[in-house]
Amino acid sequence: MRRAMMLIPALLCSCLLFAGVWTFAPDDAWFPVPLADRNHPRFSLSFPYYFEQEIDTLQRGERGGLREFLEFGGVKSLLRYASESDTPMGAELSLGAGLITLFDSFADRLDNLGWEGSGFLTLNFRTGEHTVARFGFHHLSSHVGDEYLANYGVIGLPMEDDADLAKGATYGFNYVRDSLLLGISYRPLPLMHLYLEARYSMRMFIYMYCYNRFPWQVRMGLELFVPTGDEAIGTWYLALHADAFQESSWCPSSTIQAGFLVKAKGKAEQVRIGLEYQWGRVAIAAFNHVDNTGPDSWDEVRKERYFAIGAWYDFS
Repeated sequence: MRRAMMLIPALLCSCLLFAGVWTFAPDDAWFPVPLADRNHPRFSLSFPYYFEQEIDTLQRGERGGLREFLEFGGVKSLLRYASESDTPMGAELSLGAGLITLFDSFADRLDNLGWEGSGFLTLNFRTGEHTVARFGFHHLSSHVGDEYLANYGVIGLPMEDDADLAKGATYGFNYVRDSLLLGISYRPLPLMHLYLEARYSMRMFIYMYCYNRFPWQVRMGLELFVPTGDEAIGTWYLALHADAFQESSWCPSSTIQAGFLVKAKGKAEQVRIGLEYQWGRVAIAAFNHVDNTGPDSWDEVRKERYFAIGAWYDFS
């Protein structure tokens, strides 16, 4: 991370050596949207059916049944400096923020299972026509849902004051990560996209439970596009995403998404519909609470598996 931080002034200086233009709030962001990354800020609605689940829903059986994901958010480029040379180079400042919520659909006793908010501020560096790197700060705050806690007798609803909250009796109250991130996006072919990102969680506040012992997280993905022959109609796509946390013994969580993408020419917004398969640790991070030792093996990591249909709206 120290080396990465030392590279930032050098990259900025190299960008300024070229004649270029400044743009305030450009229409798009240089770092592409990771399509199958469930936690990337966007608007979406999907209905996953859980074949394996680890959140206790007061229901019999191992299957979690049908649930519902709702996401709200997006990414916006704030300021950009781009060279006027034949080889596109430059830097931009981007801001992203979003909220993801998980509901137990069509259930009588448990509605909101959990939610989490995230946001990031990054400097994106375009070093060529096919490569974009970024460095920045990422925040994640994850929570167990109020109705979930109420049905387990942890809190009473409506809450009158803080005395209604259980003090440290359950998981989920203190899952916060403030991380430095370093990522790269690369398009080896016009219809292929690769990305890789590492995050390091800092111990900024006392409530960051045990993250100084398990600070690392890695994310990566591969995306393939199959054109229909008419850009106005849209594009078929296949997206693969994986992430792994040090706190979960680097057990990978994998997502496969396939669908149809429609994007207006010259615009950053895009709409997708498709199918998604996911296997890995619990989607809401608060349910992955670990102690100071962490799991010893992948078998001890709480894992879930679902198949979903959904619609996604990205803007960046």
